Amino acid sequence: MTTRKPTYEPLSAAETIEEDAALASVAVGDTVRVVEVVGFALLGLLICPPLAILAVVVVVPLVLMALVVGLVVAVFSVPYLLIHRLRGHRGHGALFGQRLRHAGRAVVDLLPHRIVADVRKLHRTGR
Repeated sequence: MTTRKPTYEPLSAAETIEEDAALASVAVGDTVRVVEVVGFALLGLLICPPLAILAVVVVVPLVLMALVVGLVVAVFSVPYLLIHRLRGHRGHGALFGQRLRHAGRAVVDLLPHRIVADVRKLHRTGR
């Protein structure tokens, strides 16, 4: 099977002008797009520094004050809430204490010397 080379017919004058006009319109469109992007970049550079100054002067101190006030409120409210929680309902306080004791025992059981002792006990019994 033989493949033939494609033959190109020369374009007529009208087709050549049409093709050149299409390429020129694409070039003009791209140029307009570049001008738009550069304009937006310059506008962003003009707007951004005032916004950055506003953020540093206004927003950062407000956030820091909110953090300080939140920490002060937490420091003063946590003891009150714990006492209120433990003394409020006898059933809930007892359940909370039981769970706290259970968690404490579980932590003690996970200490390394307790784990080693349990492993030695298993080896002695032969399990």
